[in-house]
Amino acid sequence: MTTFDLADARGFTADLDARRVQFDNGEGMDCADLDNTLRHYTTLCSEFRDAVRLWGREVFAGRVAFDLEVERILLDEGNKLYSSSMEMLAYGQKEETGETVLDGRVSLQSALFLLNQLLANWISPRLAVGPSARVGLASDGPQAEEIRRRLSELPPLPADWQPRDPRQVRQLNRLKQSDQHGV
Repeated sequence: MTTFDLADARGFTADLDARRVQFDNGEGMDCADLDNTLRHYTTLCSEFRDAVRLWGREVFAGRVAFDLEVERILLDEGNKLYSSSMEMLAYGQKEETGETVLDGRVSLQSALFLLNQLLANWISPRLAVGPSARVGLASDGPQAEEIRRRLSELPPLPADWQPRDPRQVRQLNRLKQSDQHGV
């Protein structure tokens, strides 16, 4: 996904789903080998997880607006992918004999663990707002007003608060001194 809008999310999930279904139906020479199929599912799980994490970072940074429908589409596709990958993993474990170890099974287990962590601990991304927000603040617009409103609701820092970084401590002391001298 590049723009993370609704059409882009639908296109991404449709492509992922088509690639998953292609291997479910056994289409193509790559699907004939069980180890290749397991690796293909590993790739799909990794691509999905990477795209969702990038989408979350973009929303958090304020470069993309959060859309509830995009989130729903991504969650639905993630759950479908997880279910079909688990079925493929179970099939791979059943077909594996004591002397034959499928490398694709091990990598799929790892990818499924990470995908499960993402889906089971899902947190809807939100724009970062805090004393050092990670977004370039526009001087006008509804997003800037929302940021200003949320910043004004934050409690003040304690009077004796000091940053951990020595450079920031020096800068803070200089600011305090300039305020005392009325500069």
